[in-house]
Amino acid sequence: MNEFAGVSPSTDRIRVLHVDDAPDLGELVAAFLERADDRLTVETAASVEEGLDRLAEETFDCVVSDYEMPERTGIDFLETIRSTRPDLPFILYTGRGSEEVASEAITAGATDYLQKESGTDHYAVLANRIANVVERDRARTSMNEIQHLFAELVDRTDDVLWLFSRDWSELVFITDSYETVYGQSLATLREDSRAFLDAVHPEDRERVERSMEALSNGRAVDVEYRVNEAEGYGRYVWVKGEPITDAEGRVTHVGGSTRDITYRRTREEELARAERQYEAVFEDPNVLVGLLTPDGTVLDVNRTAMEYIDADREAVLGTPFREAPWWGDDDSLREDVQRWVDRAASGEYVPFEAEIVGADGHRTVSGVFRPVTNDDGEVTEIIVSDRDITDRRTRERVLREMYEITADPELSFDEQVRGLLALGRAQLGVGYGTLSRIRGEEYRFEVVDAADDSISEGDIVPLSATNCEIAAATEKTLVLENIERDAPEETDRAGFTEWGISCYLGTPVFVDDGVYGTFCFYDTEPRREPFSEWEVTLVDLMSRWVSSELQRQRANERLQRQNGRLERFASIVSHDLRNPLSVAMGSVELAEQTEDLDHLAPARRSLKRMNGLIDDLLMLARSGDVIDDLSAVELASVVEQSWMNVPTADATLRVETEQTVRADGTRLRQLFENLVRNAVEHGARQASGRSAPGDSVEHGSTSSETASHEAESGGRSVTVTVGDLPDGFYVADDGPGIPPENRDRVFEHGYSTDRDGTGYGLAIVREIADAHGWEIRVTESAEGGARFDITGVDVVG
Repeated sequence: MNEFAGVSPSTDRIRVLHVDDAPDLGELVAAFLERADDRLTVETAASVEEGLDRLAEETFDCVVSDYEMPERTGIDFLETIRSTRPDLPFILYTGRGSEEVASEAITAGATDYLQKESGTDHYAVLANRIANVVERDRARTSMNEIQHLFAELVDRTDDVLWLFSRDWSELVFITDSYETVYGQSLATLREDSRAFLDAVHPEDRERVERSMEALSNGRAVDVEYRVNEAEGYGRYVWVKGEPITDAEGRVTHVGGSTRDITYRRTREEELARAERQYEAVFEDPNVLVGLLTPDGTVLDVNRTAMEYIDADREAVLGTPFREAPWWGDDDSLREDVQRWVDRAASGEYVPFEAEIVGADGHRTVSGVFRPVTNDDGEVTEIIVSDRDITDRRTRERVLREMYEITADPELSFDEQVRGLLALGRAQLGVGYGTLSRIRGEEYRFEVVDAADDSISEGDIVPLSATNCEIAAATEKTLVLENIERDAPEETDRAGFTEWGISCYLGTPVFVDDGVYGTFCFYDTEPRREPFSEWEVTLVDLMSRWVSSELQRQRANERLQRQNGRLERFASIVSHDLRNPLSVAMGSVELAEQTEDLDHLAPARRSLKRMNGLIDDLLMLARSGDVIDDLSAVELASVVEQSWMNVPTADATLRVETEQTVRADGTRLRQLFENLVRNAVEHGARQASGRSAPGDSVEHGSTSSETASHEAESGGRSVTVTVGDLPDGFYVADDGPGIPPENRDRVFEHGYSTDRDGTGYGLAIVREIADAHGWEIRVTESAEGGARFDITGVDVVG
């Protein structure tokens, strides 16, 4: 095979033979080349032998060949062509890039050399190279041929044909189309042969002058620039120039053609703009995009999609989409993919959702197979686009689990909180989650979910050791991904120095418009990535539920207490007040009937008892209200004021406290008054013989007359001591004490062993303690008397 049909005649159409042993890639290259330049018509051959056969039978303007092919290389192909057709443009287009290959190609006579690249940008480069080499080849004609063309085309071409002397000082020939293209009269140019430079865009003139100099020095030129000042230099021209030499090879003239390529440039710019738009859409970093043939073969894939798999892009191109790595080994899913392709190929818009295999495990995507049609409505391509919705699905699952935990009526509040902490820990990837209560300077772990047993529910630590102190003080969510880096001023806390807490996310819990404590998560390792907005929001949502539930519980407790008080008040009115009232009414009636005033004595005693009951009821009604407004109160001062308000006769007060606590001063004084009255009256009754040590005792008489009567009876004096506890205080006496079997009943409403007592004095004490959130219990004092320990108090300082 040693003859070829040759090249096609000079025409705008460029016929290209592309030889590559990968047929799918050959078809892909042909499609993109024809899209890049509509002048190109690309035929393909799968081997050197097939390429040689095609060249022998048909005419082509340019050959584009791969380098590495079975049996014979692209260089072998080139050398065979050059033996009979030395001027046929030949571009070596290969994925094997090296200086050795490039040098070998150029030595063998390759017109150009281009290395394959990923993406689609280089197809436009290849198309331009093809156009340039073909056009240069077509322009290489002899001066006689040029003159002949001038003569044949001068009256019918739109191109500007021109001929100047070597030094551009003389205009030999130019066509009339010059005036239209350059916007300058021929008379002006004939007057000054270099006047055409005035019609060139100022920014392009230096380049044009260099081209003129090159022509004068014997080098052909191929240049594009802007002309026509009258049109704002809006015209683009393509100039091809050739030096014309004499028999001795000296340049005597320069000639060529100027073509108006404004339309082409406009189209190129539009194409470039469209390609940039396509690129912007195709390479969306948030969307996985693929381009398929109607049968599902992969034509192109964007970088975002490739980031999900461990594979080369070239290995994916040309393969069936159903066999692509994204679908893993799920045969059922692969069948679904093919069905989606077939539906899109029939013109259907096919939405889908699937679980694909990503570099970091399985990911959920949602997208669509979108058919692309031509003017006849035929599907020519399929675009697959989808978004990663794994995080959204995860958030939906977490919110659903959160709802299931909080809505489960079978779970206690602590169990619900523990479930939220476990869910939060799993989402945040941390080792510890806690709901904690802040009381003064103490931090108590109420509910814990942890990876180890380093903390337990009920543990108490100093508030200052924790990062929760910041969240509670600012009443804002605290986010610290790396405490040492982000908050070095907090590294002196024991939480960092002793427990090694290195990251923290916590938010305050509110009850009654005040900070109850914190709901927080932390770990001993710094976060590699910042806490996301979703993670912070999740913790805030959980904390708000905890706050709401605690508030609801607090409201229920208040309601129950109120209902209980109402029931007790109804009982008192119906029983405790009714009896003395009946006695008083009966005594008055007897006195009226008999006119014996001695019958009024029982009435007087009943009225006194009723008066005491009413006083205690009023105090009891106020004592149980939850206290919101606390202030710093000195215990010693309140105790001394309370002592002065109670008839104490010969009793002695010993104050052994210097503490300041946060409390309602008025109700704290009531608490001390009732405890002091109880101690004094208890001791007085013992001294008068009305009760013996170990007998049931009356707690709570508010009758000052009873206290005075008993104290004036000559009984022994009682010493009342008020002292400190680590989290509160105590009130003790050296009286007969309270037997263990009666200690659980002394706070009951109406419980009393004294016929003159109301039985509400110590009930009021307990109500006041509960209203503060304190705890109270009865024990035995060091002297054998009664001791009341009040704990859970917010001690100041």
